[in-house]
Amino acid sequence: MNNLRLYLLRRLALLLFVTAAVLTILFVMFKLLPGNPLSVFIDSNFSEEMIRRQKQLWGLDDPLWLQYVRYMWNMLTFNFGTSFFQMTPVRDIVVEKLLHTGAMIVPAVVLSVVLGTLLGSWLGWRRGSRQEGAVVIGLLALRSVPSFFVGIIVLMVFSYNLGWFPPGGMVSIGGHGDSFLGTILSLDFLYHLVLPCLVLMTREITSPALLLRSTMLEVKGSDFLDILRAKGLPERRIVMHATRNALLPLVTDVAVMMGFLFQGQVLLEIIFAWPGVGRELVTALNDLDYPVAQACFFVMALIILMFNFVADVLYAFIDPRVALS
Repeated sequence: MNNLRLYLLRRLALLLFVTAAVLTILFVMFKLLPGNPLSVFIDSNFSEEMIRRQKQLWGLDDPLWLQYVRYMWNMLTFNFGTSFFQMTPVRDIVVEKLLHTGAMIVPAVVLSVVLGTLLGSWLGWRRGSRQEGAVVIGLLALRSVPSFFVGIIVLMVFSYNLGWFPPGGMVSIGGHGDSFLGTILSLDFLYHLVLPCLVLMTREITSPALLLRSTMLEVKGSDFLDILRAKGLPERRIVMHATRNALLPLVTDVAVMMGFLFQGQVLLEIIFAWPGVGRELVTALNDLDYPVAQACFFVMALIILMFNFVADVLYAFIDPRVALS
């Protein structure tokens, strides 16, 4: 138990260190970016005194160390300030966009895990068959193709050529519900979700399928399966028991998958015009809306770090030998 506690404390300390490092990199990066954030508020008619007052208002005339300390405190307390263009609290904007991104990612992850588990279980059990070889080659091919390329192809075929699905957006114009829950439960939202969810699944289903296939091959030769056969259990029940024992590594894989999805969905949100946090980040950078861009960067990085931390913790509980290493 002490080893597990020390392991968790080390992982937590590493999480805090990496978070501080990410915030420091963001601070330096935005300081080095070309352009002046005050250009949103000043023009050629401003006098030197007016420009100086604007700098004083935003704290840009303070020493660099003081700006850094204030920045770190604000980011760690999620006090992101106000958007330069939307003139609304950045925290409200980021929360809304995160919900939209989650509405696209979560269904894709659930379907990928469920279908990938069933497919991987079948592949592991049918080891050596022609069907198994063909499906594995197909999964490896899907895993090697970039998601944005698949997204462009799917959009061209099913939206622009066949016209079966809308070309983008989360809902039709004027189709928003009274609340976020009302929106995602509407048929219009599900209609818009099909294509981006399908594209995400084409890649994410490969990880649980190949992982479970590998673990099923290890479990397949276990002695307890021979005991179940001796008891006269049908083959379907034996496969279910084998799959249950092969599921443990998949738990941590799902946490890592969620982190990578939040990192890699930016291009898909642009392709499908999905109003998520990735698309908001690109828009904020184009508009020099620094508070929104910094907040989006930080929140996306924090989510990835948190999912990786959860994966480490789950793995330690599943396999206590990890905590001893």
